Amino acid sequence: MEMLRASFQGTKLSAGQRRTLENQERCKAAFLNPVLQQSVEDTLKKVDQLKEQGVKPERMWTLDYQSSGTVSVAEWMGY
Repeated sequence: MEMLRASFQGTKLSAGQRRTLENQERCKAAFLNPVLQQSVEDTLKKVDQLKEQGVKPERMWTLDYQSSGTVSVAEWMGY
């Protein structure tokens, strides 16, 4: 998984923008958990392999009940 970086060459940042950018860079390491990042990369590779093989993804959701129309007050009250 490749991380995109923004380049600010040729642009001027205000002092507040510079502070915000520096704070974001310092805090980024705390949020990028290497174990989680590796797990996401492995999962995406596995999904791509399954797509190449033509395997359909497992169904996670099933329809248990379907109704149409407006519920009457009697049905709502359980009569």
